[in-house]
Amino acid sequence: MTTPAAHGHPANPAQANAADPGQVPTQPCNHVTPVPQGPAAPHPPQTAEPGSALIGLRSALVLVLGILVGTGAGVLTYLAQHNTATAVLAGGAAFAGSVLFFHNIIAS
Repeated sequence: MTTPAAHGHPANPAQANAADPGQVPTQPCNHVTPVPQGPAAPHPPQTAEPGSALIGLRSALVLVLGILVGTGAGVLTYLAQHNTATAVLAGGAAFAGSVLFFHNIIAS
């Protein structure tokens, strides 16, 4: 580690003035004294308590209703047109729309 005197100026400006009262250090001292810190404590991993639900009751209800509506729309579309791709697209659109709908109307 280098000392401030190795950079051409003393660590304490008072010492420079005591040695030579007419001389002022020409360079400011930009040394930063490291602050000792303790070891960084990692945050413990947040784990779910045993027996706790993966998702909330409201979320489960909204998703189940969305699945029911999407399945119903897909089945009805297939029965009407006998086209699997159209039925899947209709079911997916109905699922997305119903999840947004039930999310907005079921109280938080």
